[in-house]
Amino acid sequence: MLRNFIKFAIRGVAGAIVDTSVLWILTTLFFHSYFTKYILSPAISYELGIVATYIICYFWIWNNKVNKDKSDFFRRLIYYNFALIISLVIKVLVLAAINEIFNFYILISNLIALCFSGIFSFFASEKYIFIKREY
Repeated sequence: MLRNFIKFAIRGVAGAIVDTSVLWILTTLFFHSYFTKYILSPAISYELGIVATYIICYFWIWNNKVNKDKSDFFRRLIYYNFALIISLVIKVLVLAAINEIFNFYILISNLIALCFSGIFSFFASEKYIFIKREY
């Protein structure tokens, strides 16, 4: 499990790179209104980051637990997407709570909140999304 956790952390860095790169491209080259720059672009970049990290999970981290067919891929993607949306909610709630209770600098609060949401995401993936299934 430790090896998977380390791979999962690397996956997180790759996802952050995809998310940030897409956000930069969209807000620099394509979207310029408030809505497209601050609402639509982050939503698109976040979702593309989720898809990129899912591909890493499916084909690298938990590749021995998947069936490697189209229906399995998309079924697990739906669960993974849902788990990462819950993870985002956890991050926002923990961030707000830490900020309210301890009044830390926002980036410190964010790093702590990312730890909580990351642990949730890992265990959701390890114990629910990427369990060996026979169809």
